[in-house]
Amino acid sequence: MKHIHSIKSTAINALACIIVALSPLKSEVYDGNLLISPKDIQNQIFRTSLIDNNYNIVNTWETDCPVASMGYLLPDSTLIFPCVQDNPIFNTTSALGGRIIKYKWDGSILWDWQCEWDYQLHHDIEPLPNGNILAIAMEEIEPGIRPDVILEIKQEGLHGASIVWEWHTWDHRGTNNPYKFDENLPIHTNDWNHFNAVSFNDNNKIYLSSRTWSEFYVIEWRSDGDILYRWGNPQNYGRGGPEDRVLDANHGVYEIPYGFPGRGNILLFNNRTNQTAPNNLFSSVIELTPDINEDGTYHIEDGKPFGPDNVVWEYENDFHSGSQSGAFRLPNGNTLVTVAAESYIFEVTHDKEIVWEYRSENGIIPRAKKYGVEYFFILGDMNDDDILNILDIILLQTLILEDNNLNEAQIQLGDMNNDGELNIIDIIYLINTILNS
Repeated sequence: MKHIHSIKSTAINALACIIVALSPLKSEVYDGNLLISPKDIQNQIFRTSLIDNNYNIVNTWETDCPVASMGYLLPDSTLIFPCVQDNPIFNTTSALGGRIIKYKWDGSILWDWQCEWDYQLHHDIEPLPNGNILAIAMEEIEPGIRPDVILEIKQEGLHGASIVWEWHTWDHRGTNNPYKFDENLPIHTNDWNHFNAVSFNDNNKIYLSSRTWSEFYVIEWRSDGDILYRWGNPQNYGRGGPEDRVLDANHGVYEIPYGFPGRGNILLFNNRTNQTAPNNLFSSVIELTPDINEDGTYHIEDGKPFGPDNVVWEYENDFHSGSQSGAFRLPNGNTLVTVAAESYIFEVTHDKEIVWEYRSENGIIPRAKKYGVEYFFILGDMNDDDILNILDIILLQTLILEDNNLNEAQIQLGDMNNDGELNIIDIIYLINTILNS
């Protein structure tokens, strides 16, 4: 499934009418497919589409609920889709979620779960390498006080789920402490943090973006420790004033991954860049390099805020969105930017030239991501020949028997039951898949 040629039907191709192409294809454009989930609330039409650089629809998934933030494609071609649940826990929450659906490529459902816990999921999720999902949620401490929580959710059966780890912002409060949330700041206690993005890096760090606090945070996965790093608004922890604030209502933070230009830098969307002219607001994309010590901790001096003082790259070009939005670095060094309120997505080079654009007339697009044409693989295709047969069974059996420091790619390719490990169960699943194909 490396090159997916599945164009479902003429009816699906007709969906291209909602696309307005704004620029010709240029050689600098990253060769990939864009995943979008417009929120057409007015017409109650909710679908996720994968389109190529020529605006052809590669695939589409019909859903019965509006997206909370964005869908995520996995390398086995399944789609993880966060959306609005039927009976919200707190129905006044912004970017309401509470339901997560896992679709196969053909649109059939592998998992459809709605939260019934005392947490209201909202905004973003993040699929983890172990098959679990990180989710932003809100809890109620007492009436009028609702801070955020980070949950790690494990799929159970077709409609079930369990929590395997949780991190509560309310447990990490202090005063003028760079590693804690200031308990004295009167910031929208009914929506205390307003986290809007969660992402996971290669070193088990979690990134969180806060709209109301106008900064982002780094915490440790599977830990109950405090904040490791924060940036954007040092007055929140008593180490700066309004003049030191850089971010305002930011969204979409993540660390640029291995193999990408800027690897290790942090990229995010700053929704209100011009703070001094309220009638002339604009947004920007910011890339920065955190100050890291030799032991891997984040550098901070006594009485000073976390660095850096300057960003390494910033792009602004008369675009603005007061909500959602985001940016992702692409393998060729370009940056994909979503301006949610304008339903506008563009790809820009490091030299700040726009080489590809997309607009949708089918509702706002909270965020979008582009996947390389070689992104997909066939689950169980251990010898990478695009065919499942006895050779794959033999190779999988050999890997399991040898168990010699299996790498993540091998586990992901052979983990037929998606439990994060290779064993005899995966061989049975692979045999059944071959027999049923």
